[in-house]
Amino acid sequence: MHQWDIFVNETKHEIVFEGCKISGKIKLRIDGNPVVYSPFLVKKVGMFCPFEVDGSEMMLRLDLKNYPVGLIQDGIYLETGMPMEETVLSAFRSAQEDQNPIIANDRAGMGAFLTFVGLTYVNLILILMNASLSFPFSATVPQLVLGIALSWNEEAPSTVLFVSGIVLSVIFASVYLLLYLLAKKRFWPVVVALVLVVLDTLVVLYLSLDDFTFYIIDIVFHAWLMWSLIKLIGARRKQAEQYFQ
Repeated sequence: MHQWDIFVNETKHEIVFEGCKISGKIKLRIDGNPVVYSPFLVKKVGMFCPFEVDGSEMMLRLDLKNYPVGLIQDGIYLETGMPMEETVLSAFRSAQEDQNPIIANDRAGMGAFLTFVGLTYVNLILILMNASLSFPFSATVPQLVLGIALSWNEEAPSTVLFVSGIVLSVIFASVYLLLYLLAKKRFWPVVVALVLVVLDTLVVLYLSLDDFTFYIIDIVFHAWLMWSLIKLIGARRKQAEQYFQ
């Protein structure tokens, strides 16, 4: 058991570390009152348990074995009077952000979008190589444009038709890439991307009228991407609301 006495606004408070629960939560006793907090794991550093005492920001630091190594008050170690290390503080903030649902949805949505864009380019290359495989988590329209151009080129060989098919398919795919790059710092590209993905999904649904089972995986992945983009839009709205509060 570890105990600390701190002062906030000239008032003394007693903090007692009572251990960890099976769930991983930290058990403390503040001024005799039992409380439970959820800690953050910072890789290669340890656990950090943030809490508040009478308006003062506290943080209990534990090692990777959940053994207390220091209590931090407003960024200062009580035992040494030294400020919290910048590297540790940065890692803690990063770990905090990872557990923030708004930031998590933002990163997940952008990650799904980037995967969608990347696999679209990969599939275009596979089509040109006449490969027998393709990835479902990708845009259908660019591949459809390239496939039609190559099919027509086989019936009536034409360099212009062949090159035009490649250029048009790359342009369609690059629209998604441009939207992804713009979406890193802007809101509207995410909305436009969602609209385009919805239209692309409608194309997949139309193609599936002849053989639904063949396109079922594409439909599922398109639905997942739409849901990811919707959550991304929601996360961006909440971030904007917090910024203007």
